[in-house]
Amino acid sequence: MVEIATVMLEFIVVFLLIYFFYYIFLFKKLKKYDRKKSPVNIKYLVLRYNLDIVKIGYKRVFKTLMLSDSFIVAFMFTITRFIDNIYVRLIVCFILIFPLFAGVYHMVATYYKKECE
Repeated sequence: MVEIATVMLEFIVVFLLIYFFYYIFLFKKLKKYDRKKSPVNIKYLVLRYNLDIVKIGYKRVFKTLMLSDSFIVAFMFTITRFIDNIYVRLIVCFILIFPLFAGVYHMVATYYKKECE
């Protein structure tokens, strides 16, 4: 039971650290939406799912992606926490990161698509 609590606490700490890092270094410097200067994750949503970022709200989408990216990093840290060998841990992260990003970004895009309708 104590082990589960420590794992959950580590997940929360990593999630909050990544989220505050994003907030301080990226969200504070956020300007108006410019298609050419937007981050890669927003460009991905626009190109892949044809989202109208201006209609939804640039800062709102960016906040949602900050939360989802923080969740992905914390989840990867928690999942690979039990692997002691650093090389195996990196390989597992590399294998899991792409489906995890695709799945989470797909959920975000479908949420915003349903909201815009």
